[in-house]
Amino acid sequence: MSEATVFEKVEQLQSEIRRLATAEQGLDEARRIAKRVAKLKTSLGDLHTKVELARKVNKTIGSTRVDVSAAGRGYQEFAATVQTVTNPGDGVFARATREISAVSKRLGEETYSAWSTWASARISKLPLGRIPMLSHADQLDARRRRTELEGLSRAKELSKADVSLFNTSIDGLADLLADVADVPAEMADLLYRLSSDRPPTLAQITDSEIALLRSRHLDEQITLKRINK
Repeated sequence: MSEATVFEKVEQLQSEIRRLATAEQGLDEARRIAKRVAKLKTSLGDLHTKVELARKVNKTIGSTRVDVSAAGRGYQEFAATVQTVTNPGDGVFARATREISAVSKRLGEETYSAWSTWASARISKLPLGRIPMLSHADQLDARRRRTELEGLSRAKELSKADVSLFNTSIDGLADLLADVADVPAEMADLLYRLSSDRPPTLAQITDSEIALLRSRHLDEQITLKRINK
């Protein structure tokens, strides 16, 4: 092999090494950007969920209590930056992720506040004092629904499915109570005690309470059982 041929082979080898080194740097850069993009997509996914929930709550409430107009802030600035920069630095991704997360947090807090206020008000309008006047099976259903509704009204990890469930459950409870007569608070409290898992003894019921039951012809629904001690 001539000297010129050896020199050419060495040049070719060095050229190949440089190409491989450049490709490796490109791969590292691609990996870096892919990692940052994945994190950004996660933040955007959370933002999308928050926006959809806010819209669902606004629609359910019947007013625009939660402002979603600023939802694109942060991402819009990032989009404008990447149009002029081939490989955005980590700071660009970090700033976009931080701003998007801040918007998501604000939306979540405003949505929870609007939802909790509205849902609690809806529950308070139900004639819950009528529950003790229902049959035993309906009482169990009504109390289950009430507990479910109160839990959903305070749920900070709220979802669109939760909002739909609340609407279905509160309509069902309202239907249960619609045809039941109103009763005085004293009567409702007495019937609640009598329907509990540990009802009061006869000694714990006053003569006036017994008279109250008889005045509503509810004494026919009350039974007495002696407890052996």
